Amino acid sequence: MKQMKKLLASALACLLLCQGAASAAGGDAGQAWSRPEGDGSYITIRVSGEPGMALIDTFDLAVRYADTGEPVALSSAYLDGYLFATVPAENADRPLEVFRGDDPVWTDLREQYLAANGSSDLQIRGVVRGDNAGRLKQDAPLTRAEGAVLMARLLDLQPAERPGYSDVSPDTWYHEEVSAAAAAGLFAADGRFLPDQAMTRAEFTVLLARALSFVGWLDIPAEGNLSGTGLMDAESVPSWAAGAYQALFACNPGIAPVTEKPTGAYHWEDAPVLGDYAEPENPITRGEAITSMNQAMRWVPCYPTEAAIQFGLDREMPVIDGSTSTYPYTQGVYSVLFTNGTAHPQFPKSHSKSFASYERLIRGEADVLFAATKASAELESLAAEQGVELQYIPIAYDAMVFFTNLENPVNGLTRQQIQDIYVRNAYSSWDQVGGPEAKLLPYCRNTDSGSHALMERYFLEDGKLSLASEILQGNVSVAMSSALTDVASALSLDPPAYAIGYSVYAYYGSYEEMMTDVTPNKLKLLAVDGVLPTAETIADGTYPLADYNYIVLRSDEPKDSPARRLAEFMVSDAGQQAVADSGFLPLAVK
Repeated sequence: MKQMKKLLASALACLLLCQGAASAAGGDAGQAWSRPEGDGSYITIRVSGEPGMALIDTFDLAVRYADTGEPVALSSAYLDGYLFATVPAENADRPLEVFRGDDPVWTDLREQYLAANGSSDLQIRGVVRGDNAGRLKQDAPLTRAEGAVLMARLLDLQPAERPGYSDVSPDTWYHEEVSAAAAAGLFAADGRFLPDQAMTRAEFTVLLARALSFVGWLDIPAEGNLSGTGLMDAESVPSWAAGAYQALFACNPGIAPVTEKPTGAYHWEDAPVLGDYAEPENPITRGEAITSMNQAMRWVPCYPTEAAIQFGLDREMPVIDGSTSTYPYTQGVYSVLFTNGTAHPQFPKSHSKSFASYERLIRGEADVLFAATKASAELESLAAEQGVELQYIPIAYDAMVFFTNLENPVNGLTRQQIQDIYVRNAYSSWDQVGGPEAKLLPYCRNTDSGSHALMERYFLEDGKLSLASEILQGNVSVAMSSALTDVASALSLDPPAYAIGYSVYAYYGSYEEMMTDVTPNKLKLLAVDGVLPTAETIADGTYPLADYNYIVLRSDEPKDSPARRLAEFMVSDAGQQAVADSGFLPLAVK
């Protein structure tokens, strides 16, 4: 495989180099795109490679300055015909070209695949060089001097004045890099640098996070919260390092150095439970540091795709909100428009739920919504009071659906029966709607949910009717997920009792598969007026509760705003593919 890769590489090398040189000289469209990072100290530039390359042919590609042949450390992997290079602003006008590097041969490793992950990429990009004998020494502790050198190379930092450390003299091999790293604020000002002292895992994690923050790619919270990291020894992480750990874990848990080992607990059949341990005071090895840096280069930078550039969303996204059920749209959109979309500074970590998101849109706090239903009568009234008119653009098919326990012999209800259940609490047993003698347990959603807005539309006469007080007092599912799990868990065989609940079709389809983690009880969809909800019956409108999902914006939204551009994207071929990839029914059902 290795030999084949090299043969394929040699066939493409000339073409790549020639095209890169042409880009440098002529400034073709491929290299025209650029973006300032952070405070503008760095510029990211898209450099044209060879379009349509197979994955195996893209290995070992990187970007270098065409005038000197010096590699750009902050360069991406091949992405749909391009590579991205992030350079200091003062170098932004220098010509760039794509080149193919050679994998290093580390003399201290019997098998090259044992080398630390990423040593090849970082060596090609000029960051990792090994020692004079060509040894990687991946198991040796990383010293503070070596850490400073790695970061100075990664960021292309220029030497500054004397760093101010009494133990770093001008005749040391690391003097320039330490002075540059200290000037960039990567190390704290202190009397001594301790260059030969091994760096701890916590110290390196902070150093790496500061380097990424210096470029403008990472925000480090002043006070870190490690509750979401899953680290078994989170309490051992010093407070001064917690923010760095939190920031890196938010990008990807594989960036910060951790050790997987038994926790002391056991699965069934005596299999040990494994957990991640930071072990922050342990010295970090050179191999671990290389792996962390390579993972950071893979998971932290956020580059726009061709679609983002085409629709003008590469530099600014609208503020997106919506209901819980439509959050996959936001996730899907960012994954289609960007690499590492969740690292985008505008990526929302969650939606505000249906009612609150409409309030935010009306108040101007959000630019656009993904909605499973149009605004309720109450929200439309609020919009009118604020002088706001809402615009609804369909982006997908969806429907309100009802479900019950799989064991329930009843397979469908009429709309009148559903209204009788929820408005009048008319039935206490399934035999009253043509089923067995078994208790009927209706579950509803909270009144500020998108699902309740659908209930209002189809069964409450736009708010003129109310849900039965008996149901509201005891059987409210307060989350989209619990709407399913509550019904599943309510199953009783002795005495028989079956529940009924409601949601939207797309959410039911995606979450129902994951319910086994909560309950072994299964559900089934109910036909309404004799029609079972399926992709086909929803798309052709034969299912009586079929509707659309919408992208919603204010009607006075400017023509060329990010919100308008996103709406245009959502109905494009690429946007409709994002709809399908997010688990929804695109308008052109295939």
